Amino acid sequence: MKEPLDIDYINRAVQGDREAYNYIVKKYRDSIILFLNNIISSKEDCEDICQETFQKCFNNIQTYNPKYAFSTWLYTIANNTALDFLRKRRVTTTPLDEIANEKPTNDRDYSTLSPEESLINNQAIESIVMAIQNLPEHYKKVAELRFINELALEEIAQKLDLPLNTVKTRVSRARKILNEIWKR
Repeated sequence: MKEPLDIDYINRAVQGDREAYNYIVKKYRDSIILFLNNIISSKEDCEDICQETFQKCFNNIQTYNPKYAFSTWLYTIANNTALDFLRKRRVTTTPLDEIANEKPTNDRDYSTLSPEESLINNQAIESIVMAIQNLPEHYKKVAELRFINELALEEIAQKLDLPLNTVKTRVSRARKILNEIWKR
């Protein structure tokens, strides 16, 4: 039996279908937790951030653009939620005399990452790249194209001149191996 495409479940989720929500959570939860473990050290915080990620996902699922990989959109939500968590947790203190002498400026760009956030982002990407390099040879290229270059399965099949079902199988198996690597 052929597994329904994510877009079918996404469309059903937009309509409020609980079964579709459950499918999406079941499919992506473990991967999101493993991804968050590269950013957040506390397992409990990772669980909370994962739950918040899915809440944000479902609250905004109607804004998802199917032109892009759903996983990319979901990982972006998870990454931003984790960075928000780190920002909130970071406590900075400034002596009162410095605040009094400080000139107010509104030219800070809040969309840029702090050095700490950039480092965390780079470490997460680096760990994914390193894990992919440890995959068996026939999974490396599909994993790189899917998880790093974020190509659709159809694009990967075309680029590698492989049947779509072969690409789906290799991506699925690569994902399982990567999950095992990250669990260690």
